[in-house]
Amino acid sequence: MLLSGMRESQGTKVSLRTISTQDLRLLVSFAYSGVVQARWPGLLRAAQAALQYQSSSCLDLCQRALAQNLSPALCLAVFPMAEAPGLEKLWSKAHHYLLTHLPAVAMCPSFPSLPASCLAQLLDSDELHVQEEFEAFMAARCWLAANPETQESEAEALLRCVRFGRMSTKELRKVRAAGLPPPLTSDLLYQLMVEAEVPGQERWRRPDRALVVIGGDGLSPDMAQRQPSCKVWWARAFHCGMGLVRTVEWGRLPDLPAPGRFRHGAVSLAGSELYVCGGQDFYSQTDTLASTLRWGPSQEDWEEMAPLCEARSFFPLVVFNGQLYALGGRDNGVALNSVEIYNPELNVWRPGPALPAPCFAHAAAVLEGRLYVSGGCSGSGQFMDSLLHYDPKLQKPGTLLSPMDIPRAGHVMAALCGRLYVAGGLGETGDLLSVEAYEPRTDSWTHLAPLPSPHVGAAGAVLQGELLVLGGYSHRTYAISHLIHAYCPGLGRWLCLGTLPRPRAEMPACTLTLPTVQHVALVPTVHQTKPAG
Repeated sequence: MLLSGMRESQGTKVSLRTISTQDLRLLVSFAYSGVVQARWPGLLRAAQAALQYQSSSCLDLCQRALAQNLSPALCLAVFPMAEAPGLEKLWSKAHHYLLTHLPAVAMCPSFPSLPASCLAQLLDSDELHVQEEFEAFMAARCWLAANPETQESEAEALLRCVRFGRMSTKELRKVRAAGLPPPLTSDLLYQLMVEAEVPGQERWRRPDRALVVIGGDGLSPDMAQRQPSCKVWWARAFHCGMGLVRTVEWGRLPDLPAPGRFRHGAVSLAGSELYVCGGQDFYSQTDTLASTLRWGPSQEDWEEMAPLCEARSFFPLVVFNGQLYALGGRDNGVALNSVEIYNPELNVWRPGPALPAPCFAHAAAVLEGRLYVSGGCSGSGQFMDSLLHYDPKLQKPGTLLSPMDIPRAGHVMAALCGRLYVAGGLGETGDLLSVEAYEPRTDSWTHLAPLPSPHVGAAGAVLQGELLVLGGYSHRTYAISHLIHAYCPGLGRWLCLGTLPRPRAEMPACTLTLPTVQHVALVPTVHQTKPAG
């Protein structure tokens, strides 16, 4: 426009009537720097400007930044733009956030401005993820209290999206005690409760990735009957029945080669291939394994790959920069500080820079391109509180960061929402229910809501924005667990999702992309429980 001979090229100034000075400054600044410096209201405005003026790279950056920092207020602000072309990825994540954080969303000051039809759509969704159906009712009641001009017919339509038939007797009593805000009458509420179909329609969700649990130990008191598991299960869907009844729909992948294994490592590479290595196939110190197994979507069975250079158990296996890292562990009763790195293209394990000290029963996770190792037991069997940043590019790869508040081993660690989470395990006092979160920007730890029950030697995974802790056992009672607990950072609480197909401990879990598992012959298994916590 300025150089092509158009009228604007002859003048001393150009009037742009469809873009504000602020938006123009933002887009020009991004064009030169590739950076957008703003909090979420500014990022949202920048995304709208980038969408309008077709700056795809700016739009992609803004969407990624917004998706990593979702909050009730942000998701409610995104709602009016739900159908805007180009914002599909952001809206998909925001919509999922609204479905999984309804109690927090209902407390947001902007919640009453949500159109009744939009709230009804959320309440009517099978994928609404609430601890009790009573929370869905309270969200509707909160909205009605803030919108007293709502017609009774519109209020009735909204309340019919609440599944009263799913409620336990205790929940129904709480509904009656809460009542409806004026000018609505208790007669309307009583009518809806009487007309509700019992049992009400389940709420259920099918995750966008498959949660896979591999092998493990049943911890039978009779050593003659104890045998490590060969089973590989994956969760197809999570169902919420009446009250606190939770049902997990399980499928099967090909079994591991007999006799199975526990205390092993397992990861998914690029979300499509499973790798399992190390562990033990029996209970003496000499039964430590070095073998590596691989399963891909085109295989009917597991394939044996190059073995570890050194047999090891009680160790974490992580994917870092496209390669597998086996960190420390134990062999023949001796703690290891060795690290091995697997190149999947060459099918070769090679030694990596050693850990600063031997350790086993520790945990590891990758957050924002950095590999961290936490806790575990030292070579002398002492519980450790350390957090290590492991950088294999350095000759001395270990940098000690601020330690955990509580020394622990046999715990889980995962990266979620820009922080590291450690949960459960075993400490100097026995079973640990404590949960801590590490903030890299401040090098500090924060205590969070404790686990509802012990999970020593449990599996951990991240699924749809939640930290999952699966199985394990109690060191105090030696009782093995079959429970699956999920922590939602946005709500700051734990929720029981149901149970494993069998009680298991000392096993790993990971996630696979769904197209991978949909091509595998599956054995349907449904396990139902009324969780204790």
